[in-house]
Amino acid sequence: MNHRTVLALVAAVLLTSALPTITPATASAATGGEVCLFSAPQDVDPDGSGPRAPLGHIGWAFRKGTSRAWIFGATEGMTGKPQMSFMTTGSWNQMLKNFKTRNTGTRRYLKFRCLNTPPGNVTKAQQAARTSARNGYDLFRNNCLTKSVDVFHAYAPTLTNQHLPNPRNRGLSYPPNYYYDKLLPKAGWSASRNL
Repeated sequence: MNHRTVLALVAAVLLTSALPTITPATASAATGGEVCLFSAPQDVDPDGSGPRAPLGHIGWAFRKGTSRAWIFGATEGMTGKPQMSFMTTGSWNQMLKNFKTRNTGTRRYLKFRCLNTPPGNVTKAQQAARTSARNGYDLFRNNCLTKSVDVFHAYAPTLTNQHLPNPRNRGLSYPPNYYYDKLLPKAGWSASRNL
């Protein structure tokens, strides 16, 4: 072999090794779904400025199929009345802006985490969100956190407790702040990002 042939072969090997390889796991993640939880950590403070820390509040979001659109919402307020819940659709940036600006003071959403999922069933997730708006409210059993997890189970039923921890312990809901700060990092969710 002459010098030019060797250089051409070395260049070809270096070029192909520098290109990213798409493995089946990467390909399925790219065509899969995604869910996010939004945290308002200073919200729901039963004893006001008392010694107990606020319980926190959670909003939810899921990617609409493989598009760039998101469907997002939350149960806000502890009345169980449907008008206290919202669900809307928008781009990633519209969703972030909505959560960042929708409430003020201690009710403000401040941060979020996301998780890639298998392809999502948007229709079932929307139905679960509509059901959650009408099925009452109980601070300890049927709240913003448990309703969000119900929406995610409808969206991606294959999510197990390994990646979507059970929001209840002995029948009672974990506080949203504990779930967001302690359980989600252990379940493979993204690092918490500020809005």
